[in-house]
Amino acid sequence: MIKEIQLSNFKTHKDTTVKMSNLNILAGMNGYGKSSLIQSLLLLRQSNSKGLLPRGLDLNGDLCSIGLVRDCLSFDAESEEISIVVTEKDLMKNYRFLAELNDLSDTFIKSKHYNPSEEDEYDDDNIESILFNENFQYISAFRNGPTDNYPKDTSTVEIQNQISRIEGRCELVAHYLDYFRNNEVIQEILYKDSTDNQLLKQVELWMHEISPNIKLHIKSEESSFKLNYSYSETSGYKTQEFKSTNIGFGISYALPIVVSILKACSINKIQNNKSDSKKKLIIIENPEAHIHPSGQAKLVELICKAAKLGIQFIIETQSDHVINGLLVAIKKETITENECSLYFFDREKGSHAIKAHQLEVTNTGRIKKAPKGFFDQFDKDMQTLMGF
Repeated sequence: MIKEIQLSNFKTHKDTTVKMSNLNILAGMNGYGKSSLIQSLLLLRQSNSKGLLPRGLDLNGDLCSIGLVRDCLSFDAESEEISIVVTEKDLMKNYRFLAELNDLSDTFIKSKHYNPSEEDEYDDDNIESILFNENFQYISAFRNGPTDNYPKDTSTVEIQNQISRIEGRCELVAHYLDYFRNNEVIQEILYKDSTDNQLLKQVELWMHEISPNIKLHIKSEESSFKLNYSYSETSGYKTQEFKSTNIGFGISYALPIVVSILKACSINKIQNNKSDSKKKLIIIENPEAHIHPSGQAKLVELICKAAKLGIQFIIETQSDHVINGLLVAIKKETITENECSLYFFDREKGSHAIKAHQLEVTNTGRIKKAPKGFFDQFDKDMQTLMGF
């Protein structure tokens, strides 16, 4: 599990330190560095997967694209060195890169101290990192909406255990859910009092909180998958199957989140591949997108249950329903205040640099001394409407 991230001279982060726990929620105004913090981790994983990390950062690839070296270097930087420091357990890895002035138009930023003779040892150190193992999932704000056909990718899904290959779009969700459909979800995260613990059934049940009584129908074709939906009630009423493109965006946006979480909390009995939950990381951007407030609350409940089991989450959000969902979960003791970190990103006065404020949350689900601008629009609107 990642314990701390330190960024120096990376994009809007001149000098930022974020202490991590099981569930980490990043909030703040648009353009205030939340996505940049996530991108720093994606760039490390992307470069490592290509075997390039000992030499530097590949700024553009399947996982993340940020442009040129000049786009990577902080506007307020006082030196040309960019560093990303990641602490896992008791191991601190300091990735240092040099933005040389004559290389600012390059798409690769070189490691500050690259020694080819140390490359094998460097790679060995990365094998157990939560950032580089196969139990990492990235669900971006750019995830796919409804589509007629979902691609098939055997190596990415069945060997690398990834729900997405391109920019966190989750384009492989149908293949992923179909392949792991018989995994057994562990008892602690089963939906209410359900007894059927197979992954597909549990995904369907949790999706009821997004769209009541929904049923999922996955059909494998030669080079793709179809994902249709129907609705049925206990009274016996059933609908025909509807194509994904005829169902709301919220269902398509929520599905990969639910699938990724429940898969991370499941066991493949045939392969006996239950792995350490503390070596699993799920990054989610805007989990609230296109989802009704009550559905957002239930999605946060699921996230908190999984985080309680030791799965690590980094979540970027603009939704007060996500924040309130976390506070409710703390009050209900679904998760403790010590198992989550809530950050508000703001700018330093007179600077473009970001300041990350960790907010103190009590065991009753209250935020102490919430800073100005932290989800206070509702209060402002009420003052206008009510006249006080």
